Amino acid sequence: MVKKLDLDKKGQATAELLFIIFIFLIIIGGTLTLINSEMNQTQTGELGKARALGEKMAGAINAVYVQGSGYSVNFTIPGNLTNPASVIVVNNTTKSIDIIYNGNKVNVKVIPNNLTTFTTTSNTTDKIINIKNQNGKIYFLNP
Repeated sequence: MVKKLDLDKKGQATAELLFIIFIFLIIIGGTLTLINSEMNQTQTGELGKARALGEKMAGAINAVYVQGSGYSVNFTIPGNLTNPASVIVVNNTTKSIDIIYNGNKVNVKVIPNNLTTFTTTSNTTDKIINIKNQNGKIYFLNP
């Protein structure tokens, strides 16, 4: 004789299956939240590196300006600083250095009022830029 399952037993199995699926979804949701948090921290760290580069470059530009006409320095943009590469723009209109990384823009102000507009990118290798003061105007050269 074939034994039939009672409706209560079928209902209990369905309830247990739904409970297991619910627990599984909670675990997956928590894992995805942790992964997203880690990715945001990584992106924030990369943007911080881009900002630090802008501040160092602004410091070099300000030092060249303060030292007076004829003074120059070589400024090194380290290789592999950000991935993907950052775009570095010295902007005469806003008197600032704009670092563009992954669609985000960091703006660092500088002292000189007379800058040559200059654009470059960070590379996989070090890049050296010569910053020179000629009669109060700041020039940028790739030696």
